[in-house]
Amino acid sequence: MLQHRRRGRVRPAPPDSRDQRWPRDGHLHRLLRHPPGAHPKHLLRGDDLRVPQLETTKDAPNISGLYVIVGPDATRERPVVEVAEAALRGGASVLQLRDKTGDRGDVLPGAVRLRELCHDYGALFFVNDDIALGFACDADGVHLGQSDLPVDVARRILTPDKLIGRSNNSDAEVVESESMGVDYVAVGAVFPTTTVGKGARQAIGLDGIRRARDLTDLSLVAIGGINETNVASVMKAGADCVAVISAVTMADDPEAAARRLVDAIETARS
Repeated sequence: MLQHRRRGRVRPAPPDSRDQRWPRDGHLHRLLRHPPGAHPKHLLRGDDLRVPQLETTKDAPNISGLYVIVGPDATRERPVVEVAEAALRGGASVLQLRDKTGDRGDVLPGAVRLRELCHDYGALFFVNDDIALGFACDADGVHLGQSDLPVDVARRILTPDKLIGRSNNSDAEVVESESMGVDYVAVGAVFPTTTVGKGARQAIGLDGIRRARDLTDLSLVAIGGINETNVASVMKAGADCVAVISAVTMADDPEAAARRLVDAIETARS
């Protein structure tokens, strides 16, 4: 479910397509060659990119419902696009591609296909960490970790209408992320988990969700160890959205698994 809320913070104004200069093909090629942790000076060239003007308010979607993260390392060797479409049929409202295995040039066609599918199903599409890939496939936005490029650098690379989310594992990180101008904050791991490195983070529990809810009015995405048995408690603790990986992508029937989670989310809201 995608809603809109007014933001009272400074955000980039939409560019004028007639005179706004965004990265040339050669610049994008350099972006694709540099990993997400590269120093900004390797990514930004003054002759290729102009920082947009700023305005005080901008509509942004309220991220809510089921957020499914897909990637080749968590599909039980099934095609990523197949698993992703099953999740969308099951009612996922947000999809994120997390692919750490392939060359960006190889990943790009699949990313474009996922973006097309998401738009067919009325869902949002994000790319994990890789701002250049997100730019190239015209994703709705990117999701950044604590060690990825700063939010302001991502804003300079992406067009102003794109969304940015950020991972957080503490109250201080939530406050910092909001001050950076993200569109949503992801908090976790809520429960212990070993999926995509979340096991290295301290589990924040339901109290962590409640504290984050008190700290921000931004869309709050809970992630980490969430499944059918505990998703209702996560929603009731204050989450707008729950992000899952294995609960859907490793299920025998990803579509049915997604539908059960969506039903549980909607029941918890009522």
